[in-house]
Amino acid sequence: MKVFFSLIRATADRLTFLPWILALMAGLILVSTDLGHDLEQRLSNIRADILEKPASGEIVIVEIDARSLQMLDRWPWPRDYYAKALEKLNQAGATQIAFDIDFSSRSAEENDRTFADAIRKSEATIILPTFRQQGATGRSEFVENLPIPMLRENAFLASVNVSPDSRGQLNRYYYGTTTAATARPSLASMIAETPGHIDESFAIDQSIDPASIPRLSFIDLMRFDNLSTTLMGKKVLIGATAIELGDRYSVSRFGVIPGVVIQALASETLIQGTNLQDLGKYWTFLIAAALLFVCIISRKISSRGLIAIAFATAFALLVLLLTTEYFRLFTFSNVPALCFLFVFIVAQKFLSTTTALETSQYVDERSGLPNEAALLRDIATKGLHHIATARLADFRELLVLTNKNSRRNLFENLASRLKFLARDDRLYHVDFDMVAWIVKREYIDDIPGHFATAIALLQAPVMAGGTKIKIDATYGISNASLDESKIASEQALASGSKWAWHDDQFDQAIGQKHDLLVELDQAIEDQRLGVVYQPKWDISQNRLNGAEALVRWNHPERGMISPEIFIPLLEKAGRIDGLTFQVLQQTLNDLSRWNQRRPGLSCSVNISAKLLGDSDFVRAAIAMVDEARVDNRQIVFEVTETATLTDPEQSIIALELIQDSGIRVSIDDYGTGQSTLSYLQRLPVSEIKLDQSFVRTMTSDNANRVMVKSTIRMAHDLGLKIVAEGIEDQACFELLTQYGCDIGQGWYISKPVATAIFERDWLISGLEEARLSA
Repeated sequence: MKVFFSLIRATADRLTFLPWILALMAGLILVSTDLGHDLEQRLSNIRADILEKPASGEIVIVEIDARSLQMLDRWPWPRDYYAKALEKLNQAGATQIAFDIDFSSRSAEENDRTFADAIRKSEATIILPTFRQQGATGRSEFVENLPIPMLRENAFLASVNVSPDSRGQLNRYYYGTTTAATARPSLASMIAETPGHIDESFAIDQSIDPASIPRLSFIDLMRFDNLSTTLMGKKVLIGATAIELGDRYSVSRFGVIPGVVIQALASETLIQGTNLQDLGKYWTFLIAAALLFVCIISRKISSRGLIAIAFATAFALLVLLLTTEYFRLFTFSNVPALCFLFVFIVAQKFLSTTTALETSQYVDERSGLPNEAALLRDIATKGLHHIATARLADFRELLVLTNKNSRRNLFENLASRLKFLARDDRLYHVDFDMVAWIVKREYIDDIPGHFATAIALLQAPVMAGGTKIKIDATYGISNASLDESKIASEQALASGSKWAWHDDQFDQAIGQKHDLLVELDQAIEDQRLGVVYQPKWDISQNRLNGAEALVRWNHPERGMISPEIFIPLLEKAGRIDGLTFQVLQQTLNDLSRWNQRRPGLSCSVNISAKLLGDSDFVRAAIAMVDEARVDNRQIVFEVTETATLTDPEQSIIALELIQDSGIRVSIDDYGTGQSTLSYLQRLPVSEIKLDQSFVRTMTSDNANRVMVKSTIRMAHDLGLKIVAEGIEDQACFELLTQYGCDIGQGWYISKPVATAIFERDWLISGLEEARLSA
């Protein structure tokens, strides 16, 4: 990398013209090809948006729309309809009437003659359409389709041919067409009474809003008499706008519109004089290239100055084009010039930033502090000594409290505080939420004092823009490597200490966690994790209600491993879904078997907070219950209170899916989060499970007793059942019975037991009867 940057700097003078040459080549390619057509059209549409204007009002479209087709019940219409239309238009004072309708074939003789007489009698000028088409398939000659002779005797003829471009868009319009040496003016030229070279085209002015062109439905023309206000002195264009009649074309700004509207837009372009002379695409390109060439050879303008001149030139060309089109002077293409300027700016920027890149690779762009690469470079050049790290607590919350600028200011002020501890007064931003420094020599013999000073320095809030931020951190230190110092800060966080030396045993613990996770994955795959059941007692009915399914892992070497150890491992690794599916399937199998002896028992399965927001898991779990030979209402999904608080909206969606499937929902560990019963009322749940920390001590703790009693009462008022877990003695059970608790669970009733024991003691041997008699 260093060799690369040195080579760039050594040849910089010889590469002065490289951006200009690259830009010139790009511009020449666009000038000589059609590559810039799409960009040209998009820029034209943007200018049209800026310069948008209404139609002149001189042209009125009489549209053959869907309503007219419906009211006049057949198509093609008899030509006496058009005769009547001419009569009505003449009565209303129209000065010119043009048709965009094919009259090249004969219809009923009487109707044709009626229409021809109406044309002959018309005081308004009549224009009928012709169109040029290929004489026969595979032949090169063209023929012109004309209106039938009796119609064209007293009418002017105009070509309605249009020519979409290679992309199928109709953005240009010809002044006329030539067929077999016969020149024919276009319909728009005739309507606007504007001459032009027969084989030349002009751009349709798409800054004219087609919605502003006055329109009149054909059926309204036929039905109403007093139309002079709308039509007096107007030029009328009659054509189809109904979708079912086809004759629709795509234009770049408005999409697909009827052909008659395009004819009107072309006519409006000529009437308003916006068929501007096109000066082409060469002269602006040459001016831009010449200007920058002069600036480069002067050698008095910096790289940044050249880029500024290129930007200014591009802006000036855009403004110039807008101005000339606004004042209807002329138009031209900016695309080759803009391409030249863009390539020049990019290439010039690359050359001017190569040196800056060498520097910026050692700076963290989020904070402006030297980064990890800078620290490793300084260690390599100045020696290792001791590396300290500070891991900022709750850094994600800091992201909420700060924006990009204030966050940068926060790190600057943090570095200003802690620099007294660092060699060369230099702090490094080495990770998302971590800064590091090389410990000053005078602190090496008093590392506890070193971190005591760091803690004291962060006692006062740190400014982040105009906001005061209280920062807490845990610290790590190592005399071997930065990675070890980072791990030490993790160790301090895990142990609840403010700082820690790097400890090899902590590394071993991380390795053991990883090994345990691998073994756990294998145990799940081999189905070596067992399910046990803790009975749930219906206190109000004094009978067995069901059970809660709990998972157990009896490791062949480590012995029984608590779920409090392996469940968080699976959640953190994102693999809890596999275990949950396994427990749910085992529960469904057992419950299906129990239904043969004791139908109607319920069974609860715990759903991790991590899974509640996973719609794929929720749908798959519901599908498993649907396919099982149990009533969905026998299954209860227990979700923790804190899970519903993490993302309330997503939780409601998931819980509604579960509840709609017939599966009941229970809020587990109620009282440990920050929710209220009124909040839980929003959730589609059927029961609340009081956390055992309140239930276990309620006989001796008055506050917990009051909390349990009031929760039971309010839950019943809201139509929810209450489950109390953690019942360990008769006094607690009797108190819950007195308060009206619905369901109880705990060691007083039964410890969690294996499937076979649950079936033997609770479904076969009559332990439930023994409980009843007690």
